[in-house]
Order: sequence, then C-alpha cells, then structure tokens
Amino acid sequence: MTAPAEGQNTGEAPGVANPPPPAAPREPIDDGDEERGIVGWARAIAFGIRDTAHDMLDEGRRGAAVAYDEGWQRFDKKTRGRRTQGAVKRRKR
Repeated sequence: MTAPAEGQNTGEAPGVANPPPPAAPREPIDDGDEERGIVGWARAIAFGIRDTAHDMLDEGRRGAAVAYDEGWQRFDKKTRGRRTQGAVKRRKR
C-alpha cells in the first residue's frame, strides 16, 4: 500500500482513530411492554411481601409452640410433687 499523495483526502482526520459507528435508532417502546414491566415489578413486590409474611407467620408459630412447651414444663416442675403426693396419699386410704 502506498501513501496518499499530498493534498489527497483520505476521509480521515489526521491523528484521530476511526470514529465509532453511529448508534442504531431505538425502537419505540410499546405501551404493552411498559405495562408488563410495571406489572412485573408490582408482582415481584407483592410476592416478596407474601413470602415475608409467610416466613414471619411460620417463625411465630414455631416460637409459640416452643413457649407452649416451656410453659407446660414449668407447670410440671411446680406441681409434679404435689400431684404425685396426692395420688400416693389417695392410694393409702
């Protein structure tokens, strides 16, 4: 390849790399696409709230079951002696 003759236009600015090609024009967004996007966000938020509520309820149920069992254990500790002694006394009569 030979160098261009003096005064001959090469189509490029001296010292500048090739410019990027022009960006392709964007297609207009259909209202349906925008609506689906909004509905998608709304569904994600609603399902996130639902999942969080389910998790909270499950944890609450577990905590309530543990507290219920602990309450019965405390009750048994307090009254076990009295209940067993009463049963023994009744048998002796």
